[in-house]
Amino acid sequence: MHLINSMKTFQEIQDNYLAIDFFLSMSCNKNCHYCTSYTLEMRNLTVDMDFLKQTLGYLKEYKIRVNLLGGEPGLIKNLREVIDEVKKNPNHICSVLSNSFVRKRYPEILEDKDILYVEHNILDWYEKEVTKLGNFDYIPENDFNNYNVVVRTPNFYKYKDKYPEVIEKLDHKNTMWKAFNGRSPEFTDVIQAAEIDRKMCASFPMVPVIDFEKRHIVHCSKKFANNKELSKTFDLTQENVDKMMNFRLFKYENYCKTCTEWVQPKGHFPMSKYVRLLNE
Repeated sequence: MHLINSMKTFQEIQDNYLAIDFFLSMSCNKNCHYCTSYTLEMRNLTVDMDFLKQTLGYLKEYKIRVNLLGGEPGLIKNLREVIDEVKKNPNHICSVLSNSFVRKRYPEILEDKDILYVEHNILDWYEKEVTKLGNFDYIPENDFNNYNVVVRTPNFYKYKDKYPEVIEKLDHKNTMWKAFNGRSPEFTDVIQAAEIDRKMCASFPMVPVIDFEKRHIVHCSKKFANNKELSKTFDLTQENVDKMMNFRLFKYENYCKTCTEWVQPKGHFPMSKYVRLLNE
């Protein structure tokens, strides 16, 4: 039985597996106006397999969803080898987030039910067109664990009613709708999540990062690369990984106090994960 296929929904995967972003390379072939985690410089396009094995070894006892991204993972020359290594551990679910370049370069990934493939193919919504990042149609409803992710930009709310045919194609169980992020220059929403929710997020964000370029742990993917204020970083060691996975490495930082990102009410994960925090 396929590990992922035994779970019914993406939400169940989120509930049962802590997620960690593996930023394989910052290089990207696109420049989305609301993204701050990329460079158009082509660099570090071959993953050091010894470093990958070491990192996965630190995480071997933990149930995690390994998100392969960057940058654009489709640019990685040995992506297939990276995926095969992640899949060796039954505790790990392999997820790939792409702007559709993976579909162009590694189409077989979409046919592998043991890979959670998430495609961000819509750049933005405009008065006269919906601008896409790749020359592919949207992911249809399927049982292969392939998903669309659509960012609800300000333009989405302005122009979505002009494109009922697009909404219809996206209106199914394999589309995930993502809130617009506070890193974008166009972001104007200053409403904050409740302090307790931000504290819970700080203890283990929805996606902390392993930076494969600088080879360290990054507290929060929302304050990662091209931001005015950067996230705190930590040495990548077994001790720090164990602390991270037990919600003991990260603290409520100044950027958490001012954060305007969308935060899951009452935490991203089951309440039992937050017992220590709630008892402080």
